[in-house]
Amino acid sequence: MKGQRATWERFLPGIAVLRRYERSYLRGDIVAGITVAAYLVPQVMAFSIIIGLPAVAGLWASLAPLLIYFLLGTSRKLSIGPESATALMTAAGVGALVGAAGGPERFPEVAALLAIAVGLVCIVGFIARLGFITNLLSHPILTGYLIGIALLMIVSQLGKVTKMEVGGENAAQEVMSFVRQISQAHLPTVALSAAVLILLYLSHRLLPKWPSALIVMLMAGAVVTIFNLDRFGLDVIGEVPRGLPEPRLPDLGNLEVWSLLPFALGIAVVGFSDNILTGRAFASDRGEAIDSNQELLALGSANLANGFLQGFPVSSSGSRTVLGDAAGAKTQVHSLVVIIFVVMVLVFASPVLASFPDA
Repeated sequence: MKGQRATWERFLPGIAVLRRYERSYLRGDIVAGITVAAYLVPQVMAFSIIIGLPAVAGLWASLAPLLIYFLLGTSRKLSIGPESATALMTAAGVGALVGAAGGPERFPEVAALLAIAVGLVCIVGFIARLGFITNLLSHPILTGYLIGIALLMIVSQLGKVTKMEVGGENAAQEVMSFVRQISQAHLPTVALSAAVLILLYLSHRLLPKWPSALIVMLMAGAVVTIFNLDRFGLDVIGEVPRGLPEPRLPDLGNLEVWSLLPFALGIAVVGFSDNILTGRAFASDRGEAIDSNQELLALGSANLANGFLQGFPVSSSGSRTVLGDAAGAKTQVHSLVVIIFVVMVLVFASPVLASFPDA
């Protein structure tokens, strides 16, 4: 009986956490959960917009990964969900695939299919016990790769923050297109974008423990609503569907399944490496162990579920993990608090989200 229980707890570490949970952990987990959730909401909505999806997709893509990692993950502190590296790589992958898939309206379908592909790659890695692969990848290689992706995505947002039609077959052509028509930039959009970026920078430097992203976005939404700034042509997120995502199988359309594989492999390797590196950083100080093969299963299952819930590829967020740790997170129970917060936002706060600027 004990051997059976140990097997289940090894396969479902979340069960072991609940069985050994101490009442003294509860306050830290609740405070950390609320803190992380306040930071997560505007952050994941921004990631969705970067990819080319409705803002609400970021909230949808947060729910299943948090729950699945609570059950399957081996780190007590990791915050799983949409994050910058996988969002940037997903945006690049979806942008490359969407033409063959049938056009821009296929962005949500392609992103969901990519999540399923990433999930399958990770689960195959778990079955083949490929967790050791993170030991073969140096940090400089991953950093250089992500810097390149980040630069590409900065270029892709030039049109968004200026409300201009920026086009081109590659990043260099997009920059040239931007420079040629800079005089046509929409000044109200530029002013709001600049103000938001400056406030985010200042609040992050001066009030590092505050949920600065949420505060700044609420302020921007309030200013847009109170002064009716959308009459000047400022874009807002608009109507946000209320409630939870409906499970469904994304439609392949004209897309070849194998065309997903190169992008899925890249996202899976970077996302998994990020999981392990961040998890080990927080585990080493406390004498905990991160099981790399079990992490492949957790990450794969999270992405697989996201693909059927209109989401997109996810991994661990270093910034949210640091924030949760600083706020007193003791176990993955803090992720359950985040789930409750996000569900409440989806059910009750849709009108507030609708006024957030889309720049």
